[in-house]
Amino acid sequence: MRLRRKSFLALFPERRLFFMAVCLGGIMGFYLLSILPHQQAADQMEHQIDALKKQIDEQRLLAPIYSRFTQLMGEIQPAPTGGDLSFPARERLSPEQVAGIEPLFRQLADQNQLRARRIGSDLNSMISEAGELKLSLEMMGTYSNLRAFMLKLGELPYLTHVERIAIRRESGIQGLLMELDIWLARQS
Repeated sequence: MRLRRKSFLALFPERRLFFMAVCLGGIMGFYLLSILPHQQAADQMEHQIDALKKQIDEQRLLAPIYSRFTQLMGEIQPAPTGGDLSFPARERLSPEQVAGIEPLFRQLADQNQLRARRIGSDLNSMISEAGELKLSLEMMGTYSNLRAFMLKLGELPYLTHVERIAIRRESGIQGLLMELDIWLARQS
């Protein structure tokens, strides 16, 4: 065993030089494994802090503009437009009106250049005591005409709500096929 030790120490002229190399290696290893990663993380944090400081400075510069803008927007009131929807007083359909509801919707569709293919009422809703009548409408025409029809539909005082609107283009049909399910208030 002594031979090995001597042969290994024989690489170094003095024992002090060997221990110094081991100590320097330990210090370098400690620096590389613990201090260097922390120093790099600290540098990254400093860069992030600098970026955040720049953003804060920009916000400080823009704050007066933003406050003035919000103040001006609060002072401006939107101008009333003629396109506001009116909400008519609610009424209920009498039994006589229920009997003539299909011709009324055909006339409303014709006024808006729509072709009414089918207008049918739901039998269960006619029998029920709930006080509502469900109508299913199937019409053909353009989308802009449907918009005008829907605006006129909203003016009806007995319209409760529109349950479903389905619009699709079918092959061989000129325009769009539109299906609507609407609920109307009726007297029980």
